[in-house]
Amino acid sequence: MLRVPLRLTKNEVCILLGVGRDKLTRMEREDESFPKSMKEGVTRQAAVYYDYQAIIEWYENWKTNTQQNRGL
Repeated sequence: MLRVPLRLTKNEVCILLGVGRDKLTRMEREDESFPKSMKEGVTRQAAVYYDYQAIIEWYENWKTNTQQNRGL
């Protein structure tokens, strides 16, 4: 049985999308459709997570829009 994570760390999202941490932060800030991060606590040091399914859906939409804009 394949196990799918419910949430991803910032590093895991970077690996999944093939981007660096700075690029991920910029994507979250500049792209309104990019899934928002969730903090595990209220402190500044609290771990930051992203919803796995939201990241996958965003990527599929981004890929479709990119291909349409290129005329593929």
